[in-house]
Amino acid sequence: MIKIYIVITFSLITLGCYSQIKEFVPLKGYRGSIELGFAAGAGETAHNRGEFLIVNGYQFNNRLSAGIGTGIQLWQLSNRVTIPIFADIEATFMKKTITPYTSIRVGYNINTQREDFLPKEGVYFSPTIGFRWGISEYNALKLGVGYLLQSSDIIRNYGSPFNAFNEKVFLHSLVARVGFEF
Repeated sequence: MIKIYIVITFSLITLGCYSQIKEFVPLKGYRGSIELGFAAGAGETAHNRGEFLIVNGYQFNNRLSAGIGTGIQLWQLSNRVTIPIFADIEATFMKKTITPYTSIRVGYNINTQREDFLPKEGVYFSPTIGFRWGISEYNALKLGVGYLLQSSDIIRNYGSPFNAFNEKVFLHSLVARVGFEF
C-alpha cells in the first residue's frame, strides 16, 4: 500500500515539475474535442445517463475558443437515446501544460423516440470546470466536472385520464467528463 502512495506522489511531483517547465499555447484555428461523460441525476426526477459528445470550433487566441457540438446520451432508467445540439464557449486561464478551464454549453436536446416517457425534447445547459493537460503541440486531455440542466414536457396523470395535464420538468444532474482535444 505504501508503494502505491509513493508511486502516486512521485508521479504528481513529476507532473507538477513538467507543467512548470513547459508552456502549452493552443494555436489559432480549428479546435475539436471528443468527450465521454456520466451525468448522475439529482432531485425528484433523477435520471442517470452516459454521453458521448463531439465539439468542433475555432480557437481565437490562447485563452478563448467557441464551437458547436452534438452527441448522444443514453438514459439509464428508460433506455432512451437523445441527441444534444449545443453552442460551446471555453476559456483557459494560464499558458501552462496543466491549466484550469471553464466551459459553458447552451442548446437543445432532441428525443429520438416519440413516446410519453422521459426524456423528451428540451433545453440543454451545462457549465463545466476542470483541468486541461497539453500532451503535445496540438493535443490535450481534459477532465472536468459540472452541472447539467435539461428541460422536458411530460404528461401528468393523477388517477384519471380526465385529470391529465402537461407539465415542464427540469432534470438536474452532476456531470463528470473526460475528453481528448485535437
